[in-house]
Amino acid sequence: MASNQNPVILRFDDVSFAYNDGKHPILVESDFSIRQNTKITIMGQNGSGKTTIFKMILGELIPQKGKINIVQGNTIAVSRQVMPKDQLDLSIKAFFETAFTEKDYQIDRKIDEVLKAVNFNAPMNKPIKEFSGWQQARLLLAYALIQHPDILLLDEPTNNLDDVWIGDLITFLMSYDKTVVVISHDADFLNLFTDGVLYLNRWTCKVEQYRWDYYDVVEQIAAQIEKDQMQNARAEKKIMDAKEKINFFANKWWKMRKLASKMRDEVEEAEENKVEVRKDDKTITSFTIPFENYIGPIVTINKIWLMNAAHEVVICKYPLVIKKNERYMFVGPNGIGKSTLLKRLMMIHQHKENIMKEYNAILKDKNKDGMIKEPDTTHPEEDIAMIHNKVKVGYYSQDFDALDMNKTVRDTLEEIAEETSDQDIYRVAAQFLLTKNLLQNTVGSLSEWQKWLLCYARFVLQKPDLLILDEPTNHINFRHLPVIAQALNTYEWAMIMVSHDKGFTDQLENVHVIDLGKILK
Repeated sequence: MASNQNPVILRFDDVSFAYNDGKHPILVESDFSIRQNTKITIMGQNGSGKTTIFKMILGELIPQKGKINIVQGNTIAVSRQVMPKDQLDLSIKAFFETAFTEKDYQIDRKIDEVLKAVNFNAPMNKPIKEFSGWQQARLLLAYALIQHPDILLLDEPTNNLDDVWIGDLITFLMSYDKTVVVISHDADFLNLFTDGVLYLNRWTCKVEQYRWDYYDVVEQIAAQIEKDQMQNARAEKKIMDAKEKINFFANKWWKMRKLASKMRDEVEEAEENKVEVRKDDKTITSFTIPFENYIGPIVTINKIWLMNAAHEVVICKYPLVIKKNERYMFVGPNGIGKSTLLKRLMMIHQHKENIMKEYNAILKDKNKDGMIKEPDTTHPEEDIAMIHNKVKVGYYSQDFDALDMNKTVRDTLEEIAEETSDQDIYRVAAQFLLTKNLLQNTVGSLSEWQKWLLCYARFVLQKPDLLILDEPTNHINFRHLPVIAQALNTYEWAMIMVSHDKGFTDQLENVHVIDLGKILK
């Protein structure tokens, strides 16, 4: 536990900030501070503004009122949730070079050191886009660390990571001797190293500051909610009793009417003494993903692309035909290529020519040992895998690369729906908490949580024959998980998924698990 006597390194003084010309307040005259060398969690409901606070600390957003004070000379770096799209084509070296405004002649040494710190090894000239989600997560952390920041900001750092790497991350953070501020939904992860919590109360738009570990703070918040509810219950009873007496006395002689007037003042005082009780996130209501009657096999897989420990692509024979009502989940160690496998399946479906060029290049090298036969030149894509013709695919990508960030939310829903009325679009959007105002915004302006909602709203309108889900619970609050699990359990067509969220996958029924680690051996 860091000392409460450590000097304050960052302070929000009377800060107010709102989106949409003040219609969506995030902070209202809010005050809090962070002390040097502490490990702090930012906690709050979806949409409460956790990422917005990060952006204000980084100077990407400016408060509309108040001031953010950072002790002069202290530097800040952030490890973001997902790799920026404009950096995916960069090599590892070029990616790290963007962390510095001037040329650094020691960059190679620094990259080696920081990659060792996050237990990662890869060729310096390899493009970022060729790494899996968990590998990109390590690179994002290393990118922040190479700047040696005095304040390290981590945004959902455990997304896409298995238990082994989460353990490594916890060990690293506990030994990191500077200030760390974390946004995460992973309670067990947070509890192991948190010195205190900044809780964003979505309803008061204030930041409440707590000390001690995460679970202790959760208990404190629950106790405060119960206390507030009891206070309000007492006030309500007092108000109801007073109103009954007022109605009685108001019709009596003049002295009683004076007493009724006095009691009205007491009612007003009781109303003022009521407190705003925290409310949970709005949870999406139960929904179903409709489908049409597609006939025949949906996916045929002949070979699977995997990645070995040396970051080399290995093509393994694995015949599999997926039909209606069959669900498969790919598991295996980080870096083996689970998410990449789903992406490649979609690429084969959408861009067969490009993927086959890459496949043939690998075959040319691998065929030297005679282990892999030449592909069928008539339908070469079928030698790898294929999603059969006319299959409608609902694709959820953890980095949302299936969404056009420049389109409006409404257009994004409309483009996926066939012969659907405006009324249906607005109805489905509302079911997923996408308001009329949000429908006019661009997808890129949405929070990660709202993009997640948008993807599932698209599934309902699309009526897919196949769902391909890559980490489908990233960015969401645990309260939504049973609703999503129920929807997937009632979905009657094919599903392929990757997920590290055991609490979620344990709720799914009749899922066939394929261990890619065993296939690679």
